[in-house]
Amino acid sequence: MSTLQDHQDQALTRLGGCGALLAGALFLLSLVYVYGALAQAGLDVEMFDDQGRLLPWVAEHARAYTGLWWLTLLSSLALLPAPLALHDRLRPGARGVSRVAAVAGLGGVVFGLAAPLVLAAASPVLAQGYVQASGGTRDAVEVVGRMVGDLALHLRLGSDLLLGVWLALSGGLLLRLRRSAALGTWFLVTAVLAGVVIATKPLGLADLEPFLAPVLSLAYLGLGTALLRGVGTSRAAVGPTHPPA
Repeated sequence: MSTLQDHQDQALTRLGGCGALLAGALFLLSLVYVYGALAQAGLDVEMFDDQGRLLPWVAEHARAYTGLWWLTLLSSLALLPAPLALHDRLRPGARGVSRVAAVAGLGGVVFGLAAPLVLAAASPVLAQGYVQASGGTRDAVEVVGRMVGDLALHLRLGSDLLLGVWLALSGGLLLRLRRSAALGTWFLVTAVLAGVVIATKPLGLADLEPFLAPVLSLAYLGLGTALLRGVGTSRAAVGPTHPPA
């Protein structure tokens, strides 16, 4: 019975580790895609806040634009087993806190799945409607575009909030249990940055969201590496690792 349970635990750890590595890699790839391929096609990141400029561009580059959100969706989907795998490793040391962290992580992933789905589905339709409309109709389409953009923004911020809770609690456990202090510290730094983004972005005080993306990517890569190194070891051991440089 214990052998079967051990095999199941190791399978979950492998799945979570591979998923976290894939999520981090896809997240970084999406950044390269935005600042590389899409930028060369004429996309300016400031256009995300200006529907009057964004929608005409999306109408001409619909497939390229939706490709960004499919990358984001795949990254979130790949992360799905990681909170469960980390919980399985940490729960012997702090079952209650680890469970709360896992629930927050799963919630963050679900919110992270919703935002790109909304944008991938709605943006091309709105873009075509915008370029084909005129006068007041075009203004109405632009208003709807802003509403969709605001919805996606709040879904992303909700995801960042829950992922920040997951990383903060998990990072604290890693430090308290003296397991992978470097990864725990990296988690806490990422959680603090997520909190700053959530506090400042809606108020227009600062846009630090572009800085959060690579930091999250490195956290996922570090987690994936730690989980895979911990395969075959006892629970509460995710193995020593360092945040990627």
